[in-house]
Amino acid sequence: MSMQITARQLICATAFLAVLCTAMPVSAVPLTGAGPNLPIPAVNPGWPPGQSVSRVDLGGAFTGTWTAPVQPDWVGTFNATGPIPSSMGAGLVKYDFSSLPLGYLPSGTFFIFGDIDRGSHLAERCDLKGFDSSGNLIATPWLDETYAVRGPGTGVAGAVQSSDMPSWSWDDPASPLTYVINGSSVTGGNPNVAFALVSNQPVHAMELDKLTTHYGFLLTAPVIPEPSTLVIASLGTLLLISRQRTSPGIQTQTAGYFEKRR
Repeated sequence: MSMQITARQLICATAFLAVLCTAMPVSAVPLTGAGPNLPIPAVNPGWPPGQSVSRVDLGGAFTGTWTAPVQPDWVGTFNATGPIPSSMGAGLVKYDFSSLPLGYLPSGTFFIFGDIDRGSHLAERCDLKGFDSSGNLIATPWLDETYAVRGPGTGVAGAVQSSDMPSWSWDDPASPLTYVINGSSVTGGNPNVAFALVSNQPVHAMELDKLTTHYGFLLTAPVIPEPSTLVIASLGTLLLISRQRTSPGIQTQTAGYFEKRR
């Protein structure tokens, strides 16, 4: 009986972890300090990460909407003033996330940047500020290091190299409590690299100062795993338990383990 209860618990735990892992990058490290090139992740997940927000232009403002299968904390619509930050748009964009289910943009949101470099002979740059529930600038690094990248870069067969990535700074004296992503450090060739950063805390409002054209910015949300993913994970757990129960030596040890703790 104890083994049956344990099996159910393990299956539930496996399903829960499968859902959790879709929104939580492994070994995430806050993006802080400054450097000439954003780091390239050692393990590069599939692209694109998450589901893109659907944006509707209202003329000087726009809305952003997520629907299923994104996770429930993201399902809804937020408002923004300023131009949609597409490749050919530039200007200051102010985001208000108070209308989302939790009243803010949850941690685990993907921040997608596309083609920030000097390929268009512009010093392409993005300044990003996050605000807390009191309307103050978030004072700790609220984005994590690069989660995923997509080329083509300037390496062999289009591989993305370190020199293809823009520079970054956090809380620089010239831009306090601000992330600055600057493509002026990309000087070789003309890569077309997109990359994703991930938020690590709630963001109630945000300002994106898109100083130039020729690069894009987009938010994406983590999705609920497909049922087949959960089924495969659960079947793997059941197979492990089945092997334990059909091995006499393991049965004896397992039974003794539970008996000692009754």
